[in-house]
Amino acid sequence: MKNETLSDRLTERRKKLGLTQQQVADKVSKSSVSVFKWENGQAEPKGKTLFALSQALKCSPTWLLFGDEDQSPLEADQLPIELDDRQKRLLELFDSLPESEKENQITELEARVENFNRLFEELLTVRKKQSQRK
Repeated sequence: MKNETLSDRLTERRKKLGLTQQQVADKVSKSSVSVFKWENGQAEPKGKTLFALSQALKCSPTWLLFGDEDQSPLEADQLPIELDDRQKRLLELFDSLPESEKENQITELEARVENFNRLFEELLTVRKKQSQRK
């Protein structure tokens, strides 16, 4: 099957990972009806939801939206099961903080992710407009 649309890529990726529509919906805090509509091309995930969906499906948001081959996700059997070195280091650093500082770091990291999501959404909007002009 050629993955020409977001709905095609989403459906195939979900199935390759062995997830149901309900499991994907639970991972992105949406209803299974939303996932059904995304997979049938009746709607598209936006902003935070798109980012959460890409995390749930272990792929990049740009691959989901545009099918960028250089962003193709790893096959399900090639996905790492353990934490990588950076993730381990982050946990070690976090665990070394005093309890009073841990919540501050989480809040700061959430704000950075939120800012990244806003910027990413703006970039995707521009790219989508450019691709529609072609």
